[in-house]
Amino acid sequence: MADIIHTQVKKLGHKTIKAIEASPAISNFINSVKTNSYDFSLVDEDLFDSSILSLEMIKTIAILLQQNQLKELVFIDTFFDNLDEDAIIPPSPQEREEQLAKNILRIDDSLPTLCIMGQWHTQPKVVKNGETQHKSALYRLRKTKPNVQFIHNIYRQGQLFNDGKIIELPKNPTMPPYYEIVQKTDIDFELHIPKATKISLYKK
Repeated sequence: MADIIHTQVKKLGHKTIKAIEASPAISNFINSVKTNSYDFSLVDEDLFDSSILSLEMIKTIAILLQQNQLKELVFIDTFFDNLDEDAIIPPSPQEREEQLAKNILRIDDSLPTLCIMGQWHTQPKVVKNGETQHKSALYRLRKTKPNVQFIHNIYRQGQLFNDGKIIELPKNPTMPPYYEIVQKTDIDFELHIPKATKISLYKK
């Protein structure tokens, strides 16, 4: 994922990057990485095994900021920062989707923008499970800005780490062993990736 982000920013001219699965609290750690000082006391290390912000991703972002390739770095997942741990009724996951969409809409869109979100937050249609409906942040965003483009990363094979567990991706022989972008609709694209490589943080 990190090399994909690096290529999109440097070659496609995206100057602003958005990441969801981390709060603004991660910014202090990113600033330490920018100075080549990895101060892990500034961050909850469990973040790296439950977020799109792997250590490699953070290092890539820090380098792009150092090179002034990124004009701005915005964190849009503030949901967990405001949770009431003593609440009797826990908030609905749909509140997080609504908050993500609202935070994205607050961003100045005068610059080309690359918004990074996990698959559950980018479902283009309503996902129904019995009486439950999941309306993703992307779905909600398109209600206001219907022409927002979406690139879905699809891996041919490999491993990835998400939500505290390793996910094995069986080989898909219908996909080519090289990178390609396939346009599905006027605003929907697929980025085919040959192999997913699990990244996690190990303590020595």
